[in-house]
Amino acid sequence: MPIKKLLAMIGSGATIASVLALPGAAAASTPVPVAAVVADPGHALDDHAHADGTAPHSHEQSTPAAERCQRADEFAPKPGLGDRVCAIGNGQFKVRTAYGDQVTHFDAPLPKDKGARDTVTSPAITSLAARSHYCAPDSYRIQLVYMIPAGAPDASAAMVPLIRQHFIQSNDMVSNRAAQYSGDLSLRVACDSAGQPAVRVLRSSHNNSDIGAIDQEVARQGQRITGQDNVVYWGDGGCGGGVAYGSGDTRPGVENAVNNAPGIAVVYGRCPFTYMLHEQGHSMGAVLPNAPNTSGAGHCNDDADVMCYKDGGPNSGNYRSNVCPSPNGNLDYYWDCNVNDYFHPNPPAGSFLARNWNLASCSNRMVYRPNCG
Repeated sequence: MPIKKLLAMIGSGATIASVLALPGAAAASTPVPVAAVVADPGHALDDHAHADGTAPHSHEQSTPAAERCQRADEFAPKPGLGDRVCAIGNGQFKVRTAYGDQVTHFDAPLPKDKGARDTVTSPAITSLAARSHYCAPDSYRIQLVYMIPAGAPDASAAMVPLIRQHFIQSNDMVSNRAAQYSGDLSLRVACDSAGQPAVRVLRSSHNNSDIGAIDQEVARQGQRITGQDNVVYWGDGGCGGGVAYGSGDTRPGVENAVNNAPGIAVVYGRCPFTYMLHEQGHSMGAVLPNAPNTSGAGHCNDDADVMCYKDGGPNSGNYRSNVCPSPNGNLDYYWDCNVNDYFHPNPPAGSFLARNWNLASCSNRMVYRPNCG
């Protein structure tokens, strides 16, 4: 089932946020942020209008982008985003949070994605040479979380196995892609005593589904830990999209900001597994603003790629639908379709991914590569 989501990209030091939420979709009977509307990469997206109905740059032309959102008086409440929000252009908004500035962008979803409820099924991915997930004993790992909104029923009997399956499918896609290019790689995750991806079940003290409020709730319950990427499923309603904070840091080494910052990615309701993988991709640092096929807004311009879609960013005019055609029509068929924008286990010397942050690199503490030393 195709999915593509929202974006978030910051060009100047602020953290990137990828946001996706389907209007009208219920998340455990609580409303999804009405402003955060984004979704399927339906390629029906264009750069002629923002999801809030405004024309691109219509009220943003008078002040250069680099000079916007620098003063406190430029920030004001915006429903669904927070109390301190400022428009910075290209449909993006800077949001001031307890942990620093985040940048987010809205895109309209395709109707077919609204309210879909995924269920546990047989794995859809045929394993080539995939390495199973790696049970990481330290905090440099992905922690799966099912968070129950205050007052909502506990649906952990359905959600825990679904979230676990989504992670296994995500790991298979990433590990298979690495194997195709002679890489032995898997995702690092917190596991239970049986060696299966562990899913923490937490009940929230509130019903606020904004990512910042969820991040603070994760912190209140002791899970906002240095180096740990929390992937939170909020409620058990129909698919409402996802949101994540990432980084535009291009540095290729272990000093890259995504390695130590506590990560947060949220999926609203029962979306397909590629929503989890897309948001985790942002948490791990994809897609860089200087990538060869960047949209300029946190994604890429190649079709049938989990991290690519026409998101309305400044480079979206370069979007192409025939770069990596999907053999079955699945718009999320590839993980970095040409292994040149965000993931390559053995990038050619001098190539973009050899010189910049690469999610398959030994420097990425969210992946396990036994041959890295």
